[in-house]
Amino acid sequence: MALAIMSAMAEEIEHYLDTCTVDDTRERAGLTIHEGRYCGHELAMVKAGVGKVNAAMCTQVMIDDFDVDAVICTGSAGALHDDLDIGDVVIAEDCVQHDVKVDFLGLPTGQIPFSDLRFFSASNELVRRACEVDLPGHSIRTGRVCTGDTFIQDEALRTKIREDLEGDCVEMEGAAVGQVCTLNDVPFLLVRAISDRADGSSDVDFQDFLHEAAQSSAQIVLQVVKSIESESKMT
Repeated sequence: MALAIMSAMAEEIEHYLDTCTVDDTRERAGLTIHEGRYCGHELAMVKAGVGKVNAAMCTQVMIDDFDVDAVICTGSAGALHDDLDIGDVVIAEDCVQHDVKVDFLGLPTGQIPFSDLRFFSASNELVRRACEVDLPGHSIRTGRVCTGDTFIQDEALRTKIREDLEGDCVEMEGAAVGQVCTLNDVPFLLVRAISDRADGSSDVDFQDFLHEAAQSSAQIVLQVVKSIESESKMT
């Protein structure tokens, strides 16, 4: 099975490059894409860059140029709930763009104008496998990932996103990946380890806990890849 593994930052993708066999590296659209293998699967591993545009472009490249069977986006996120601790992991059941707001058309937050697109559902099979991973010392739970081109560090905005969208965590790429995969009919998985609380302390927490969050999410993703049989169908 061919799988894409995407992260926004170098700190998040380096765990995969250290663990997997890398056979080739190529440049495409400003991306450095590492082709390799892990547990019998072909992998395309890439640092996509931060933000929705980078994530969407990278996802389409993975689908078009590497003909992947599924896309896995992994990395860090800010907690929208106080019961999520730094180091805990959210496996997205679905995702939504919290910064898409077209109120004058009467649309709810996240609804893309002139379409029926709002929430993007992750692969049930990949979510199930991710939730079966045992990560000692860390809580793993499913939830809703809220995506936007803003690093959230304001308590009022954090509360509004949580209440408007019933979100569990916030980050800057996931729903862009979800939208591109949905339109291409390609299964996807989002694994987000909590690195900060999306409040006034977020900038400090993020820098301190980025590496821990990256390692936690990578451990889960590698266990998911290891558990997939080559003939599995990701629905």
